[in-house]
Amino acid sequence: MRKIVAAAMICLWAAALAPAESTARLSEMRASRGVDPKLQSPVGVSETFGPEAKPIYLSVKLSDAPPGTQVKITAYFLQNGQPQQIAVQEFPDVFGTGYLSTKITPPAAGWFIGRYKAVFQLNRKEQGTIGFTVSQAKAAAPPAPAYRTFSSPEHGFSIQYPAGWVEGEKGTSSVVCMFLANADNSPVSSLNVQIVPVSGAGDSRSKEAINLVAQQLIDQITGDLKGRLRNDTWTTAGTFSGRELDSEYAYKGAKIRQRQFLTFRANKVFILILTADERVYGSVAGYYLNAAKTLQFYAK
Repeated sequence: MRKIVAAAMICLWAAALAPAESTARLSEMRASRGVDPKLQSPVGVSETFGPEAKPIYLSVKLSDAPPGTQVKITAYFLQNGQPQQIAVQEFPDVFGTGYLSTKITPPAAGWFIGRYKAVFQLNRKEQGTIGFTVSQAKAAAPPAPAYRTFSSPEHGFSIQYPAGWVEGEKGTSSVVCMFLANADNSPVSSLNVQIVPVSGAGDSRSKEAINLVAQQLIDQITGDLKGRLRNDTWTTAGTFSGRELDSEYAYKGAKIRQRQFLTFRANKVFILILTADERVYGSVAGYYLNAAKTLQFYAK
């Protein structure tokens, strides 16, 4: 256990030794982030503190104390439930009414994470205890990624894609848009939308149309690419229902993860596709989810 130093501040006048009487009492036992510089009363009372190297103050109000009254404050860290004393402050000769406080200073690296307690004694007799906690620092929330919107007036839809990504070669006429994490697409990280017309598929046959195209994709993944299907489920993205395929396959020595969301609109199956190297998949999957969530259709 590293040493934790306690420094005391007393708001009461010391007095000549005299036997304490039963009129003295303790109240308002508190842990706080500070104390009033004159009164020593607690400021910023709390039961939870951060791990940074800032002092914690323990204070108590002494009332109607005759000369010679003794007060003692002892702080403990509850290591695995067992109390380990970290600081003690004695006020051996105080009287009157007012606040007593002690400042506990942590090691330079910060407080030990966990539960603490403080015990308050009056004339060698315990009068009460309080507990407080030092919790882990909360991780700073990462900044929200910036997005741009791609719109296709010809096909009547729009999606959001990461603002830092670049436009890539579409490759085939069925690919309406293609966005890459970097111009070299290395490691592989791409978002694209493909559109597959399905003849004779009205709104009443939308599920049948989606299943038809999904099976073609599955055959390609498990056949030509010798990959495997990790998951296949019906789900929703934003306000649209559809089928999602989650698959993996090898490509030029890299393990590729691919997710495809298929939905139906006006005799066409729209397919949103994320293709990513397994090594970077975790960092780009959120972009695919955002694109699916922001997919919108509008009148051409």
